[in-house]
Amino acid sequence: MDGLKAIREAKGLTQVELARRAGLSNTTISRIENDLSRPTTTTLRGLAQALDMSASYLEGAVNPEAQVFAQEVEHLEQLAKAVEMAKVALSDGQVENTMSVLKLLEETVEDMADDMRECVRIARGEKKETASDKLGEVLREYEAATA
Repeated sequence: MDGLKAIREAKGLTQVELARRAGLSNTTISRIENDLSRPTTTTLRGLAQALDMSASYLEGAVNPEAQVFAQEVEHLEQLAKAVEMAKVALSDGQVENTMSVLKLLEETVEDMADDMRECVRIARGEKKETASDKLGEVLREYEAATA
C-alpha cells in the first residue's frame, strides 16, 4: 500500500519508532501498513501527530475509500446546486436549458455510480481488471481453442 509505510519511510522512521512516538504497538503499525486493519480515529490522530501532519491527509493515505467518499460529497453538493438551477430554468420556461442541466446531472450520477463501484472493489480487495487483463484472457481462450 502506498500509505502509511511510504510516509513513515519518507520520514526516516522504523515501525518501532513510529509506534513509540504514536503510543501504539508495533503490531498496530504493521497491521495498518499491510492493510489488515483500518486505524480508529484516535489511532489516526496519534499517527498524524507522530508524523507531524494532518489527520485528514493521513486518512486519505491509509484509507483510499475516504478520498473517494470526500469527492462524492463534493459531487453531491454540485448535484444539489444543479437541481436548483434546473428548477429555476424550468419555472422560467427555459426548457432547453433545463434539458441541458438534466443531461449533465444524468452523466454525473453515472460517474458517481462508477466511483462507488470502484470503492466497493477496493474495500473487497479485488484487483481492478484492465483492458490488458481482458486482452490476455481473450488471447488465452483463443490459444486454448486453437490448440
